[in-house]
Amino acid sequence: MLTRRQLFVRGTTLLMLVPVIPAVLQACSSSSSDSSSAPSDAPGNACAGTDPLSTVNAGHTHSLCVPTSDMTSPPAAGATYTSSNDGNHTHKITLTAEQLASIASGQSVTVTSTSDVDPINQVAHSHSWTITKPTTTKPTVPPPPSGW
Repeated sequence: MLTRRQLFVRGTTLLMLVPVIPAVLQACSSSSSDSSSAPSDAPGNACAGTDPLSTVNAGHTHSLCVPTSDMTSPPAAGATYTSSNDGNHTHKITLTAEQLASIASGQSVTVTSTSDVDPINQVAHSHSWTITKPTTTKPTVPPPPSGW
């Protein structure tokens, strides 16, 4: 059980890393029913879709890329994705065609990954992701105050 202080320190550390994590991890591998996957840790491999972070478990998170093409034209058999590599391990996440279509229509879908062993602490664990459609609206910048 974490103390309030430990939770605060870990939460603060995670929040400070949030802007850095996508640039570092850049994971975007996916596969259809044949379970083949593209390299997820290739440099410059940006996600052309939605890239949520997982819940924190065993002191770390993973990122995941669900390509827009899978959301707009879901494979009939669904798709399986590989998370980013953190602590020398990854997780598999499977989304059905119905779940992919739900995400495309603006709904949120929560899924749990496979349970995999973290080689650092030898503990099997899983993560959850809440996946939503990426927003495409750009924030509006207010005009400067008059007289500037």
